[in-house]
Amino acid sequence: MGNVKCTKKAKMILVPYPAQGHVTPMLKLASAFHNRGIFDTILITPEFIHHQIASSTEPKDQILCMPIPDGLDKDTPRDFFAIEMAMEKNMPVHLEAMIHKLVEDGEVVCVVVDLLASWAIEVANRCRVPVAGFWPGMFAAYEMIAAIPDMVRTGLVSDTG
Repeated sequence: MGNVKCTKKAKMILVPYPAQGHVTPMLKLASAFHNRGIFDTILITPEFIHHQIASSTEPKDQILCMPIPDGLDKDTPRDFFAIEMAMEKNMPVHLEAMIHKLVEDGEVVCVVVDLLASWAIEVANRCRVPVAGFWPGMFAAYEMIAAIPDMVRTGLVSDTG
């Protein structure tokens, strides 16, 4: 929650894709790590969804939810393409600044990134913080998505879909 203070414990930063089917599993992962007493867990969210996520976390979970600017106007529809554009164009610079600040305040052991928010992988790499991918969907769906480049390369599907 927003009023939880980070301790001097190592920090794990989690960056979910801002949709319920992605945020909920990421919150469960954050809670599991925190409950083992190993890490302070910090969930980074776009501003437009931050209040919903922060208010839905249980106080006992001690997950720190921190918003970053998404650049979306109040009148902008929150469709997939607007969210994607905000994540790719506006959020990387803010996430990078936040990671640098958290690194200054103590050890950041890794950044866990929902693979649909893959822009955050490059940010973590620039910050020289280890990064791990997280896929909340079925493994079969991940394998199919991962196979797309090979299917295009072998001509099984065209590069235009």
